[in-house]
Amino acid sequence: MLQIREANEQDLPQIAAIYGLAVTQTLVTWDYEAPDLETMRQRFMQRTEAGFPYLVADTGDGELGGFACGSSFHPQPGFRFSVENSIYVAEHCRRQGVGRRLLEGLIAECESRGFRQMIAGISVPGGETSLVFHEALGFRKMGELPNVGWKHGQWLSALYLQRPLGDGAGTRPG
Repeated sequence: MLQIREANEQDLPQIAAIYGLAVTQTLVTWDYEAPDLETMRQRFMQRTEAGFPYLVADTGDGELGGFACGSSFHPQPGFRFSVENSIYVAEHCRRQGVGRRLLEGLIAECESRGFRQMIAGISVPGGETSLVFHEALGFRKMGELPNVGWKHGQWLSALYLQRPLGDGAGTRPG
């Protein structure tokens, strides 16, 4: 039975493998080489120590179905209430609702931590499925930066989507 839970360091080898396939086989991330386990550990620690959620989809059979995490949308402190999402689903779990469960869990966890807006950056071409997926969960297209990236011999555009969290009103924090 699929369970969405907080990731831990023991999950990192599977997280690295899932992300590594996305790096080498797709255009959804602009890394050129799959990060090694130590790099993934450093990224995990940076995000979790900064207060961002990091979730996994635990299939219950010792395999992870995917992972989702939040990160800083922008490093300046005025952006601290906005979070960028990342979601990667293992190949054997795609089109089974795992991504939806991960994103719903990430949204709920970000709301509980006081984040106000969630941003999704999507590669075009390559991320068309992610675009439809995010729109189905309440994200709206906010802008596109044409031809700003290069991977696998082609130019990529960055499409940005946004979704309010909580009441999303952006009231000034106390």
